[in-house]
Amino acid sequence: MIVFQTANMLLLAVKFQLVLSQSLNNTDTCKKMAFYRRPEMDDLVFTRSLIEEMNQVDMRAECFPLCHRRELCNLVLYNSLTRKCRVYTEAFGSISDGTVETGWQYYGTNCVNFRLDNAHADVDVINTAPKDVCNSNIIASDDNTSSCYVGASWEVVPVKCVSCYTGLPQQYAYPYAAHTQDLTFDLAAGMKLKMEVAGDTTPPNGVWMVTLTEDIVYVLSLRWGTTPTVAIFNTWHGGVYGAEERRYGLSVNNISSYSIEIHISQSTFETYVDGTLWMTNQMRLPFIDVRRVNVEGFTALRSFHIGYEMC
Repeated sequence: MIVFQTANMLLLAVKFQLVLSQSLNNTDTCKKMAFYRRPEMDDLVFTRSLIEEMNQVDMRAECFPLCHRRELCNLVLYNSLTRKCRVYTEAFGSISDGTVETGWQYYGTNCVNFRLDNAHADVDVINTAPKDVCNSNIIASDDNTSSCYVGASWEVVPVKCVSCYTGLPQQYAYPYAAHTQDLTFDLAAGMKLKMEVAGDTTPPNGVWMVTLTEDIVYVLSLRWGTTPTVAIFNTWHGGVYGAEERRYGLSVNNISSYSIEIHISQSTFETYVDGTLWMTNQMRLPFIDVRRVNVEGFTALRSFHIGYEMC
């Protein structure tokens, strides 16, 4: 009986390893995915970039298919003492990134032809070309570094994915038309909004940043038909406008072709027109869930970009 049970256990183990091997090597997204131990990163656990935690895991090999099924997964942690498995988007390269907790073992991924189709801003990428990391609403930038496993050593490669949304140009039949750009991501500090526009002297040229709850965290109204001309910043909350902040006597070289650029920081908006800073305004409302930009009063919207970097 003991021999029979042992034989069965060995057969099950062989079958499990075969299934695991097929799972790791025979998929469309990653044909040769491997996991590499980094002992110097053991006994560390990380808080950011966690995808999922799984409990009551008896074998670390059970963690690897979990990572393999997640397109963003670049790291596996397994703790045999607590029987937990954690998978992450990032491959952390510094001990300072983690918190000491006994029992965790660190396994980074190395995958030939692994494409992270849903990569998000600041994701660390392993052994993947920047051009293969970013989807259509994300661009690759070289202003950050990511951990990268190549061969038998860890290297640093310049790659950062940053949101960059390009809206469709609009030519309006009359200047009072309004246009809405609904975004698939939240506006955030560090982003810029840039538009190339054509205006009109009769209606105000306006730009609004709107939250999911219909609050307006930023209103820019350029009133060319007044004397003197005036640029107005305001907000709208609970159906009520706030106090206007005005700047008088402004002008553009050509109202039929000028640019508006709005820089978003942690606490302020900086508004540039044709490259010149016109207004700096303090944020009044929480800058969260901002998913829409409305424009109105323009005769044309020739280009529309939002992102950490311009597309």
